[in-house]
Amino acid sequence: MTWLVLVLIFGLLALIPGSFCRGLNEEFTWTRISYAASIRLAESYIYENNIPMSANRWRNKLFVTVPRRRPGIPSTLNFIWTNTSQKHNVPLISYPNFAINQLPTGDSDGFVSIYRTAVDPCNRLWMVDTGTLEYPGNVNRLQQPAVVIIDLLTDQIIRRYELRPLDITNRTSLATMVVDVTPATCNSAYAYMPDLSGFGVVVYSFQENRSWRVSHNYFSPDAQAKDFTIGNVNFQLNDGIFSLSLSDVKPDGHRNAYFHSLAGTHTYSVSTHILKNRRLATRMDHGNDFMVEVNRGQQTQASASDLHRTSGILFLGLVNQNALACWNSFTPATPDNFDIIYKDDQKFQYPCDVKISGDDVIVITNAMPVFLFGKLNYNEINFRIWIRNVYEAIRDTKCAMRPF
Repeated sequence: MTWLVLVLIFGLLALIPGSFCRGLNEEFTWTRISYAASIRLAESYIYENNIPMSANRWRNKLFVTVPRRRPGIPSTLNFIWTNTSQKHNVPLISYPNFAINQLPTGDSDGFVSIYRTAVDPCNRLWMVDTGTLEYPGNVNRLQQPAVVIIDLLTDQIIRRYELRPLDITNRTSLATMVVDVTPATCNSAYAYMPDLSGFGVVVYSFQENRSWRVSHNYFSPDAQAKDFTIGNVNFQLNDGIFSLSLSDVKPDGHRNAYFHSLAGTHTYSVSTHILKNRRLATRMDHGNDFMVEVNRGQQTQASASDLHRTSGILFLGLVNQNALACWNSFTPATPDNFDIIYKDDQKFQYPCDVKISGDDVIVITNAMPVFLFGKLNYNEINFRIWIRNVYEAIRDTKCAMRPF
């Protein structure tokens, strides 16, 4: 009798619009970014210039970054509480405090500009402080780019490592980071930082407290994939490797690192065995170290990505389609095995960050191209954070199919 009741319940739920449907849930929205009053009043604040770039979660904190691409940004690393009842125009709270987020003066090591963060299983928050103010017509590097690591249990900075001059170029832009670590290898972590404008990857070893630069032609943009149309704005980008995502640990003790260029439609891969070994990573001839996984097809230029290691699902933000896509990495890498999870030409403009947190996928959209090349309407919702359980998000897509 019990089984019959369950069948009837699930049958009825299937008839309810939105029940058990795939896609994403809109969790937080902003017309404009604001801050806690003490932060906003402490420094010049120009709301039109505050564009959130990333969202990442640890417990009940949701970290939101605002890189300093314009003046009037009081705090670059912030958070909001996930358990708040307020879901619209939530003021950002500076993290770990407001003082460290103030523009540095003299010899201080305050945060200059942070694009995206990484949370590791050792309760640490990782990021790259670019050290650069990217004001139009007045780009100013105040500090050397640095890896910054915060202990989330104490809210204390436990390491700040400045990258070596050989790690960067005069075009370097380090906007993303992924951390290669397990709960059992906290002291042996590696961070991989794509250089989207310098077309390289910078590797940092936590144990050695040392960094090196990896070069390969697959880090460059695709010549035929530089045209973009977002929010009725047409423009071109020359951005190379933008995002790098890690598989689960394989039997050989290493992972697959999947990566792609923003101005590109190819997905590539390399074993982290190569990246973690400074001699192998920096050699001139890589032979067959790097692999072409797939050309995803026209209009599949992707921004950020992340991989849910338990299921093997890779999530990608398709900027030219205003969509979130997926691929089950346990299936062959063919265009037919990629699928669209969610698409909305109005609400989902420019998915600029994709993160996996536990069994949830988190996406932030910010209409950045409209801000750069057009004009945002700050009386309408411009910025959104989307969250959904991974298995619910991919329901009824090709990504939900398990390989035989």
